[in-house]
Amino acid sequence: MTVFKAGLRAAAIVAAAVAMAGCASQMAGGPPSQPTRPADAAADAAATGHYKAAVHDYMRAAHQAGPTAARRHYRFEAGLAAAQGGDAQTARQLLADIDPGRLNHTDRARYNLAQREISIANLSPDEALARLPRPARNTPPAVAQRVWEKRADLHFANDDLVQGIQALVQRDVWLMHDRAVRANDNRIYDKALDAIGLGIGPHSRAAADAGRTTRGWLALAAIGQQQFPDRAARNKALSNWQKQYPRHPANRNILTQRFHYAGATQLAPHQPGRPNGAPSGPGPQPSSNQVAIALPLTGQFQNAAQAIRDGFMFAYQNKPAGMPQPLIYNSDNMSPQALVSQAQNDNVGILVGPLDKTKVTAMSELSTPMPEIALNTPDNDNKRPGFYQFSLAPEDEAKSAAAHAVQAGYSHALALVPSSDWGNRVLDAFHSALTARGGQLIGYQTYDESSHDHSKTIQAVLQNQNQADFIFVAAQPVQARLIRSQLKYYHATDLPMITTSHAFSGTVNPGEDVDLDDVHFVDMPWLLGHGGTITRLRAEAAQAYGAEATSYSRLFAMGMDAWLLAHRLDHSGLSSDQPIEGMTGVLSVQPDGRIKRYLGWAVFHGGRPQTLAMPSVSQAKAGDAESRQPGPALPAGANAPASSASGSTTGAGSTPGPVSGQSQPQPQPSPSIGNGSWSSGG
Repeated sequence: MTVFKAGLRAAAIVAAAVAMAGCASQMAGGPPSQPTRPADAAADAAATGHYKAAVHDYMRAAHQAGPTAARRHYRFEAGLAAAQGGDAQTARQLLADIDPGRLNHTDRARYNLAQREISIANLSPDEALARLPRPARNTPPAVAQRVWEKRADLHFANDDLVQGIQALVQRDVWLMHDRAVRANDNRIYDKALDAIGLGIGPHSRAAADAGRTTRGWLALAAIGQQQFPDRAARNKALSNWQKQYPRHPANRNILTQRFHYAGATQLAPHQPGRPNGAPSGPGPQPSSNQVAIALPLTGQFQNAAQAIRDGFMFAYQNKPAGMPQPLIYNSDNMSPQALVSQAQNDNVGILVGPLDKTKVTAMSELSTPMPEIALNTPDNDNKRPGFYQFSLAPEDEAKSAAAHAVQAGYSHALALVPSSDWGNRVLDAFHSALTARGGQLIGYQTYDESSHDHSKTIQAVLQNQNQADFIFVAAQPVQARLIRSQLKYYHATDLPMITTSHAFSGTVNPGEDVDLDDVHFVDMPWLLGHGGTITRLRAEAAQAYGAEATSYSRLFAMGMDAWLLAHRLDHSGLSSDQPIEGMTGVLSVQPDGRIKRYLGWAVFHGGRPQTLAMPSVSQAKAGDAESRQPGPALPAGANAPASSASGSTTGAGSTPGPVSGQSQPQPQPSPSIGNGSWSSGG
């Protein structure tokens, strides 16, 4: 008979060997293999606790980057890694020239933690633990997981294995990447084996006050240390362990990697800030099923806000799903703090909104356990759990245009985009998506939206016409018609033109749009769908809400999908692997909380849009996989788009405005929207 034995660990633990300095965490299997790029190698090393290697590789990346913003970023990351690894001197040197006032919310918190780590580097473990409190409930995940890891190191240095394991169990809740989760699981199990070797089991006095997850790790390690007569006996013990500790995180990696046990159960996808096995979706879950929507119902953007509100309420009335009627807040004169306070007073479980980009940015930096679905994207890169961003982003449209173009058999593109920040972002998104699918951007030019004569720009871009099989144009309706006509004038009739929904006003107008005949474009299902439920809903919306549902059709659809997202968040959570079929597109939750849209495909015939294809869930899943690839550089020698002088986020044909997170839905009849200030994604 075969004897199964995991092997006894060393019985003695020397506290000095893991001194408070917090040497790099030792994971089973040694350091990770080195990726080609130093920055990637550094990120992998940091994720698995090899901080000395991370410092070395981040400095290599900084050296290669030269005197650029990237170099400052890599030096900053190297300083953080040094602080976490206990090298206070190196960390102090690397972080000396960092101005924390110029950092975003999360990086400022990481910087502050690094300074705290430097300050406690020479203290005893007990003193250091006293000066390194547990992270608050709404601490950014990147900071919270580092605090728990440092606290674990200090407990281990203090020869307190159970408390150290409990700290790593808490760290697991905040980890954002699978590689880090696996490394953390392995470290917990190794420490649990150490504890069993010292006689500290799940029922020992030392573990009397430990949490159930920690006791589960100790019980599993006890099985790993035990001798069994055969595999069947060991597997029975593992099966009994699973019954006693259902949905334990060891099912995720350890049972298969360490025990080669085929009976490991599957857990819900790990999400930062949430206990393992909880419903999927990053961040806090609703404390009640009361939903509130916050919109600027008075002031400059009231018409847009009213259209979103009406779409939201229309969707609720069609599918209330047993939830109470949503509360409606006028956010025009409410600060972000006031919105949160009002929502808390009303026992709101999910807050939808606000719409103003400045307020959305401020909301993203607030600490609140309440999940939020912002109707714009923030100016920072805050990835606070439970903070989602839903907007009609033009980048999504450009990516969908590239995907449909390749599917239609085109691969070599020319491009014309506005000379604005909006044009930059659309071009970058289109180029990245085209290249990811094997296509090539041959050349591009930018045009002045205030001009009606684009002859020089068109002649310049057509110099590469013989190498291209289509041209991508980003433009509002009037400019799209002008560019199409001028392309024909310069004998580019045979060059197919592909564009985004911005070229279509949203209202069928054959007399004007006949100039766009044979032009292909992407748009949302609410406008392209025919027959069945969608036709019925459009008719009911037009009857109930009139111009709000027709003249502002895209915003009305956005309101409908805002309710759909809130409903899904309340019932099952928002998960990155479960796209949702909405009216503005197939909606896919990205790891950073952004809601990405996949769109339909249409062509103008006789001045009327004709639907060719609708978006699908499978298309969204495939697109998400492709979008994880790094973006390519733009072609050399092309005319680079000029950024807007103000640096504000603006749209095609737009001027900077406080609400700049959405695609231009159609020409707006009301001056309350402003010319183009509603036209771009954040």
